[in-house]
Amino acid sequence: MSNELLKELISKKYSWDAFSYEIKDIVSNKKEEEKTLDLENIDTEKALTKSEEKQLLEIEKEYNEALAYVKDTISPAFMKIMPDKIKINNVFAKTFFVYAYPNYLEWNWLSPVINWDTKFDMSMFIYPIDSAYIQKYLKKRLVQLNSERSINADKWLVNDPAIDAQIQDVEELRAKLTRWIEKYFHFALYITVYAESEDKLNKIWKDIETMLSWRNVLQKQAFLRMEQAFTSTGPFARDELWVYRNISTGWLSTTFPFTSSNLSHDDGILYWVNTHNNSLIIYDRFKSENANMCVFAKSWGWKSFTVKLEILRALMMWIDVIVVDPENEYKALVDVVWWSYLDVSLNSSERINPFDLPLSLKDKDVKKWDLLREAITNLIWLMSLMLGKISATEESLIEKALITTYSLKWITFENDDLDHREVPVMQEFFDVIETMDWASGIRVRLEKYTNWIYSGIFNQRTNVELWEWLQVFSVRDLWDNLRPIAMYNILNHIWNKVRSSNKKRILVIDEAWNIMQHEDSAKFLYWLVKRARKYNLWVTTITQDVEDFIASPQWKPIVTNSSIQILLKQSPASIDAIQNVFKLTEQEKYILLNSWVWQGLFFAGTEHVAIQVLASYYETEIISTDPNR
Repeated sequence: MSNELLKELISKKYSWDAFSYEIKDIVSNKKEEEKTLDLENIDTEKALTKSEEKQLLEIEKEYNEALAYVKDTISPAFMKIMPDKIKINNVFAKTFFVYAYPNYLEWNWLSPVINWDTKFDMSMFIYPIDSAYIQKYLKKRLVQLNSERSINADKWLVNDPAIDAQIQDVEELRAKLTRWIEKYFHFALYITVYAESEDKLNKIWKDIETMLSWRNVLQKQAFLRMEQAFTSTGPFARDELWVYRNISTGWLSTTFPFTSSNLSHDDGILYWVNTHNNSLIIYDRFKSENANMCVFAKSWGWKSFTVKLEILRALMMWIDVIVVDPENEYKALVDVVWWSYLDVSLNSSERINPFDLPLSLKDKDVKKWDLLREAITNLIWLMSLMLGKISATEESLIEKALITTYSLKWITFENDDLDHREVPVMQEFFDVIETMDWASGIRVRLEKYTNWIYSGIFNQRTNVELWEWLQVFSVRDLWDNLRPIAMYNILNHIWNKVRSSNKKRILVIDEAWNIMQHEDSAKFLYWLVKRARKYNLWVTTITQDVEDFIASPQWKPIVTNSSIQILLKQSPASIDAIQNVFKLTEQEKYILLNSWVWQGLFFAGTEHVAIQVLASYYETEIISTDPNR
């Protein structure tokens, strides 16, 4: 039999009877073409000639051989049936059945099992029961319960509240059945799990036992009935275990497996469309326990478009937004809403002095001199970025030089009146370093920021102000080695300003991998993400270079402190890293690889939904990053 014919047979899915007829038809047609034998015209009432009989025998032989080959192809090499499991080739399988349910089942209680990231088969069998039969049974049961309560009363025994509860349940169910509000069913639930080893199989069993037991749903292993249990969870629609419980319509509806998350608040902003059920995602991230957000996508994956859409809609809710823009992508948005766009570069006139003191905090228990202590700590982090790796000795020298520099402006730890004091600049710090012994290495590396190619950008007093509503800091025109330093300086300036007042704000850090590639700036970002919640500031980090982002040891606390994640279209090169970080299922991995650029996944706490980013025509015109528009 030809390989093409076998491929044609295997590619089709039939029942065994239909499969047999299909094979017979195809083989017969092949023989008709090859031997030009017209079988339809054979008169079966007449005796066949020897030639015709021989040809029919050859066709029947080929048919039987083909049928045997197909069965061997799709069936396993062997099955070993043991009392507590089945071994199919090199895979072990074990089946469980549910035998008890609690009095109350919450909606979608099967969701953890259905969304379980492992191989398993689940079967549900639902058998409707005639209402007259169940009414007769319930009447009999009610008589038994009342009789038991009367006997206890005659014996002067204390009333059993369990009996009263059962009587109430039976009467309520009888009333609902009479009014056709409820119906009664037999419900059977079987689960078969698979693993490559017995140890892993037992571990999966413990996991599913834990998931169900904490909801008081009890299950047992189908001991000594593994063959029947395996058949019951196969695609045969046959229940061979017959282990079921009585259940009403209300409780049966909670087992409906085809459910999806619905992320919608009574207020908030319109985010996107839930592609699971085409519902709108109206979400208020400020009501979350942790509203920090991470956005991951490949280049040209609509990550900036998605975040700008959120910004535009958040502005309409009078939420302040601050953006660190590395690629000048937010200029068009600022031009439309008419607010502040600050260009931070060597040729720009906007400057931020890294020696600025933090504003007085709204916390009453914070001492004034804590502001100076924190400013010096942040400057030591900044110096490690500007000078490269610094030793413990150099760090001690820098700390002494910073204290001396501030003291020259009458800013000391003993002085508790720091408001409206003139702060030093980088040049004054450099002058102090020049007078210190053993600081020649620091002076050589620092000089380019005061006297040479980088002079000016970090060596002047602050002449920008954080206004309300929308503020964008652009670092596009900075060289790559200056960009992380400038972004750190900007973030520190933003942090010093926003924590002095309690107002809803969103801080967007685009291309966050620029900060994550340096240990000290990555630590500062983690520190900012962790503490921002206290001051009603929520941080959104955006990145396309996942490998560079997770190369830093600080990536995990930043992601875990961001309860909202958006994953848009990913490249095959980075999908494995994304799957490992966010523990994606195979289905979620498939979505990220095969979706369009405006589609992806939206995680809010434990809720995972597939989304589609939709914007109106006017919104698209404002926020689009397409250079051809």
